[in-house]
Amino acid sequence: MADKTKFVKNFTRTIPVEIHPLARNSVTNSITRMGGKAKIRTLDRGYPFFTENGNIILDCDFGTIKNPRVLTQKIKQTAGVLESGIFLRKPDVIYKAQNNGKFNIL
Repeated sequence: MADKTKFVKNFTRTIPVEIHPLARNSVTNSITRMGGKAKIRTLDRGYPFFTENGNIILDCDFGTIKNPRVLTQKIKQTAGVLESGIFLRKPDVIYKAQNNGKFNIL
């Protein structure tokens, strides 16, 4: 299920990347070498946001991503990275939410 903001022709959003907390510096450096800018996701008080598994999220800006498959492979091959927010596998059913509370099945 997703709203209309998740359906884009060109991927230009920041990508959440879940990493092990001790790999923060090395992953940030790797993201920079890939052409991205990584920023630790924080709570309102400025503390890092921790996932339910005790990991942290880097929000990574790569500008316009022309080849998400290649970028995802590079990110996931980086030591300390647990998951990338680019999902390449297409689901069997997609529910696209509309503004009126209804949804389309794609």
